[in-house]
Amino acid sequence: MIKLVFTILLLITSVSLYAQKRFIMKADSLVSAFYFNSGFDTNYVSRPEKRFMAALHPDFSSIGIMINKNDNRANFYTNLSNKSGIYATYRGYGFGYSIKPNRGRKNDKEFNFRFFCRRFGIETDFCRANSFSAEIYNNDTSVTLQRGDIDFGMKMFSIYYVFNNKKFSFPAAFDKSYTQIHSCGSVLLGSSYTAAKMQTEKGDFNITSRSVGFGAGYGYNYVTKKRFLFHASVIPTFVLWEKNQLETSSQRHRMKYKVTDLCIWGRAAASYNFKRIFVGTDYVLYSTILGDYNEVSTSFVRNITRFFAGFWF
Repeated sequence: MIKLVFTILLLITSVSLYAQKRFIMKADSLVSAFYFNSGFDTNYVSRPEKRFMAALHPDFSSIGIMINKNDNRANFYTNLSNKSGIYATYRGYGFGYSIKPNRGRKNDKEFNFRFFCRRFGIETDFCRANSFSAEIYNNDTSVTLQRGDIDFGMKMFSIYYVFNNKKFSFPAAFDKSYTQIHSCGSVLLGSSYTAAKMQTEKGDFNITSRSVGFGAGYGYNYVTKKRFLFHASVIPTFVLWEKNQLETSSQRHRMKYKVTDLCIWGRAAASYNFKRIFVGTDYVLYSTILGDYNEVSTSFVRNITRFFAGFWF
């Protein structure tokens, strides 16, 4: 009787394992079919043969803000923020996680999300910074604000569309789910949204800003015979709507909308592919130029630099 029960349990387990294996193989086959047949031109773009990819990436970022009003100006800048992370994918689908090695009250916090596919891409950037220091110039006098006296919060969102998406690949430069075989470029269509707020601990200096931009640009992947890839792209977006306000202890000033107000997304990357290993770096610049220098103008710069090393298996 015991032998019969054991035989039945062993049979059920074997059937279950076989069914699971069949299901996994079927699912992998469907994902692989889509992975290798997603409409790109194989003379210009290919996909890595291996199923899995893993990479390590240290990131560095900073923020700078410049405000001008007639002969008065203020310059704000943060510490260089650093974090380390890991990124893993299966057939181009994956996730990443980063941690900051230094913690404390004056450490900045941020969350970045990047999604690249053949036709379009999305980038989001949420950050909270209190490591700002500032130099404020008012006629012949100057004031210095120490780090920790300013609280800053920001949300950024951008989306772009690639017209020549069968031959030109953004992911080849940034997440390595594609490989650019021959050099190619494309016109890019982009849109962006930004919301930011800055205030001092005493509340005597506050800035709020919101804007929506829309525009077009160009990107290019240059490939050498020795497997080097160099990417550069820029998408200037003209501000269609904005709401910007500067408030001090003595007055409040709302900046007027100007047709020349501009938001710029710039990206650059360089990488080298071995047979199963890749190394490289990428850079993202977000910059805004808002307002009138003769009245009140603001310039904002956000830099994110990432180094990466990974392998396919």
